[in-house]
Amino acid sequence: MMDERPTGGDAAGGDARSVSVLIAAGYATVRAGLHALLAEEPGVRALGGVEGGREELTRLLRGQRPDVLLLDTSGDRDNAALTRTLAALEGTPGEVALVVLGDLPDAELPRVSRAALPGWGYLLRSEADGPQITGAVRAAAAGLVVLDRSLPFPAEADARPAPPDPADLPPGEALTAREVEVLQLMAEGLPNKIIATRLGISLHTVKFHVAQILGKLDATSRTEAVTVGARRGYVVF
Repeated sequence: MMDERPTGGDAAGGDARSVSVLIAAGYATVRAGLHALLAEEPGVRALGGVEGGREELTRLLRGQRPDVLLLDTSGDRDNAALTRTLAALEGTPGEVALVVLGDLPDAELPRVSRAALPGWGYLLRSEADGPQITGAVRAAAAGLVVLDRSLPFPAEADARPAPPDPADLPPGEALTAREVEVLQLMAEGLPNKIIATRLGISLHTVKFHVAQILGKLDATSRTEAVTVGARRGYVVF
């Protein structure tokens, strides 16, 4: 399983912009649970929940303009919910990322990966926990792809050109091995204090590494650093 955790809003490169999320789920209890989860997350704004009808969803997407649509496909055995959702997203001005909590990856994942989305994620609903869901929402909003580690990447996506080898980057821009470790943990949404604990180093050292990473990747925020790092092959999801 991927291990996504919320950021803690550290002074070193924290992104102050909140991520707005609209929830679509067939069951009211699921919508309520996801809304409660996101409402407690710093930097995430839960806009509310909808059952997922195409007309209602299209109206809310156009009216509220969320950064991410979080879709739970519980009880949907004919892909109807995903079909309605993708149709609504295609007819919505602007770019909305999609995170799907599903149980039918063989049927759903290829369709999500082929859609024209700025960022997307697919997690197994029966396995994903709160930190993984909020982490996927943040990553998708940043234009990244998040996939449960137990799932193979869709064949269509495998055909994309491989990212450049970090060793081929200009000497002044290449990250050190330790900086790559820190960046990977940043991509998982970990705050500086947790990164320090994970790597057995001081908080001051972590902040130094974060500053170095931002400088080398010419990034102005942690989110931008993760995005650039993923494109250069430093970050693996």
